[in-house]
Amino acid sequence: MTVDELIADLQRPWHHGEHVDARGLVLDEPLVLDGMEVRGFDLSGAQLNGGLSARGTRFRGLAWLRKATIKGTCDLREASFRTDLRADQLEAEDVLLDDCELQGVLSLAGATLRSLSLRNALMMANVTLEGARIDGEVVLDGAEIMGGLWSAEAGIGALDHGEADIFGRLRLPG
Repeated sequence: MTVDELIADLQRPWHHGEHVDARGLVLDEPLVLDGMEVRGFDLSGAQLNGGLSARGTRFRGLAWLRKATIKGTCDLREASFRTDLRADQLEAEDVLLDDCELQGVLSLAGATLRSLSLRNALMMANVTLEGARIDGEVVLDGAEIMGGLWSAEAGIGALDHGEADIFGRLRLPG
């Protein structure tokens, strides 16, 4: 599947129970979904060697990046997610979720990242970083996390939680 074919499939109308099955896909070009409305997808095990940009994108269905590898930046700033973003064991450099709205769970359990930014994000459910390895900074400044933050056994270089509102269970690393 090429980038253009994937984008065309992602832009088909969303229907409950349907999604793009692109597990294990390898793309060398950047995947740019900026400002689009996309249906559900499973990119588990995919390799996005050109990075991922989905600024202001509206994700209508499941968004799975489990065990995916993203070279470069994973830019999801100002995106809105109708359900979960499941990125367990994601390998990426900088993951940017600033100013996004996620109506479901954000799961980065076991992920390996350089940095994670959730500045001014609205998370309607829980955020899990359990077992994640984030070498640099995790920025939560101004974020609202309604379902709690779970980061048991996570290795985080630095945590900036200034002005974050976190409701529900809170389990910090250590």
